[in-house]
Amino acid sequence: MSSPPPAAARPWRMFLDPASLSLPVSPSEASFRLTQNLRYFYPNYALLSFLVFLLTLLPHPLSLVLFLCIFIAYLYLFLSRSEPLIVFDHAIDQKIILGFLLVLTLLAVSWTKVWWNIFISLIVGSAIVLLHAVLRAPEEVEEDSPYGSLLNVVDDPRGDYASV
Repeated sequence: MSSPPPAAARPWRMFLDPASLSLPVSPSEASFRLTQNLRYFYPNYALLSFLVFLLTLLPHPLSLVLFLCIFIAYLYLFLSRSEPLIVFDHAIDQKIILGFLLVLTLLAVSWTKVWWNIFISLIVGSAIVLLHAVLRAPEEVEEDSPYGSLLNVVDDPRGDYASV
């Protein structure tokens, strides 16, 4: 059984478009934006968070190279394969591959002692993701808005709203 293909990152031009940024008008709109953008842009947010982590490793070049190799292994062995990995005529399950990569990552973190870098990158990456997700207005706001029919526009060019 093969896993579904990974979701592709959205175009960076759309992700970084300053015209789509605005302040939410209420906490419920901020919550709606957060959930919609996290769902839609999660590959972009993951890559951005990984980039923040790599930037924290710049003072540690050996660790940087090691984690880049592990990242390439994740991409090749886990994310980019549509068919199972075959080793000595045996198919290796995706769960075993993921477990192996997680153990390899934990060993690399223990050996390089970059726990503090991970902590800092998690805080900085989370702040960047949270800020972007709350400030970016999703395109399909009219359909999935928490305000429902209050934002329903009738075919009238004046844009009548539904009655409250």
